[in-house]
Amino acid sequence: MLKSEVRVVENLPRLYVNGTAQTAVAYTTYFEERSAADAFAKAGYRIFFVNLSLTALPINSYETGFTPFRVGVFEDMENPDFSEFEGAVERILKLCPDAIIFPRIYVSMPRWWVNAHPDEVVDTPMGGKRELLFSMAFRRDGAELLLRAVRHISAARYAERIGGWQICGGLTQEWFNHNLYGGLCPAAEKYYKEWLKVNYGEENGALPSIEEYRGEGRQNSENAKRYSLFCNSEVAKTLDGFAAVIKRETDFSQVVGAFYGYSFQSNGSPLFGTHALREVISSENIDFFSSPNAYSESRKFGIDWADMMPVESLKRHGKLPFIECDIRTHLTCALQDVRPGEYPDWIYRTRDGASVWVGPPTAELSVLALRKCFAHQLTHGSAIWWFDMWGGWYDDPRLMTELNVMKRIYDAELTEKRQNTPPRVAFFADEEGYANHYINSAEILAIEKTRTETGLVGVPFDFLLVDDMDALRDGYAAAVFPFPYPSDSGKRAMELCDELGIPYVSASGEHHTLSAGEVREFLRKNGIHLYTEDGSVIYAGGGYIGLHSDVGGVKAISLPTRQRVTPIFGAEFTECVTDKILFNLEENGTALFKLDNE
Repeated sequence: MLKSEVRVVENLPRLYVNGTAQTAVAYTTYFEERSAADAFAKAGYRIFFVNLSLTALPINSYETGFTPFRVGVFEDMENPDFSEFEGAVERILKLCPDAIIFPRIYVSMPRWWVNAHPDEVVDTPMGGKRELLFSMAFRRDGAELLLRAVRHISAARYAERIGGWQICGGLTQEWFNHNLYGGLCPAAEKYYKEWLKVNYGEENGALPSIEEYRGEGRQNSENAKRYSLFCNSEVAKTLDGFAAVIKRETDFSQVVGAFYGYSFQSNGSPLFGTHALREVISSENIDFFSSPNAYSESRKFGIDWADMMPVESLKRHGKLPFIECDIRTHLTCALQDVRPGEYPDWIYRTRDGASVWVGPPTAELSVLALRKCFAHQLTHGSAIWWFDMWGGWYDDPRLMTELNVMKRIYDAELTEKRQNTPPRVAFFADEEGYANHYINSAEILAIEKTRTETGLVGVPFDFLLVDDMDALRDGYAAAVFPFPYPSDSGKRAMELCDELGIPYVSASGEHHTLSAGEVREFLRKNGIHLYTEDGSVIYAGGGYIGLHSDVGGVKAISLPTRQRVTPIFGAEFTECVTDKILFNLEENGTALFKLDNE
């Protein structure tokens, strides 16, 4: 098999395969019969994530019962079925013999296991039962099935093209608790009691009721807070254990990653399951972390499609942010039209265009959507994969031309020295702080609103965990704390700002959401350079700067120093040395420029 690792080069994590720096851009789809792997291979892409599932049970056990998988590998323990996965791998290698394959394994238990373990499962809103993500039986038996899958793949004829792994689990494969309520159920009680005993010395703990999570203001149930911490921390422990299975089996010679650490995305629940990144961010078993771009406001134009993860913290810990870019296009259609007769009519309907499942109506707008996404990820130094969810979304030469250009930009980044764009403003996630909030309260929903608002301030932000507060000593000029009810760690981060003389602004129980205008005014008063003040989105970092707006016309980017400015896309501009970039932007457009020292 290929050897792979993540190395930190000039403070930026990079993917290496067989000792050579590899452009970390990739392609994947759920529906391989509609795959665009051929087009992506011709556009220069070499990394392909290929999905397989240990079960045929749904990946969405909460709302739809949806699954893309026709085969669960271990539905019959005596006759494992890898045909769906291997058919996809063979098709890709036939098209692209030097492809680097990352198996993306859904570690979830087959129906026979669920039926055999009634004391280790949770009821789901769809009426079925699924494994508790912190069940010891799941950890043990899931590890056994995962190991069998890894050994099968490692011994297969295509093993020499396997370059890394991604572990998926839980609701929508993203390590969310299957009921989105922290797995709160009678089967969880024994695990929670043991956790309370170990962490608090409490001998007679009891589960909180779901009613204790309903309210407004600060959470006043200490038991409810503790269960919130428990159900996130224990999911992180499960994930790390599964990652260790692959690491040990491959002799720590290949990268392993996972969806996890959605520190700015709660879906309105402190019981999500993914709010304990702090506990695995330094694990030797996990090399990259993934999340989609945020789905805020159905991904409309005119706002930043922000990261759910604190990508600057990931980089500080030597982890590669590998972002899922599932960008809808004019070719995105209803699921029922993709596999006729296989799914009920009500699953993932487009609701007359009023949902995240709808793409832009034209190819031209779809190009602009790709550019918008790309500018954010490039300037944050993240790896990306284009997720063609049920296939055919990029089946247009105009889109593939753009994706080829983006691949070549990333290729150039392997050899070019990146430069930071000072001054830096820290935007902090407070994972433990979620426990102080009620489900779907105004306060918890305000966290995402603040994150969306800060995309319109006119400055770049670094997204960090409060647990990495010592980063403030590295020259940050200001900080933003969006959690209305911070944890003790969040409070200590603010105290460190006071100690270092770093100005900060914070949400509170009385003022839940920080608007773009008030954050902009706070930064202006404290001498922070504003790149624009017209409410456009600014992307800046790594020697690039970009601007996005849903309003067309003449735009200006004010640079803190004179720089040589080279246009990349989205604007008619003549390369020159300047401290002010003036250009005309089309409606919903994104302009990207490269910066070099004068």
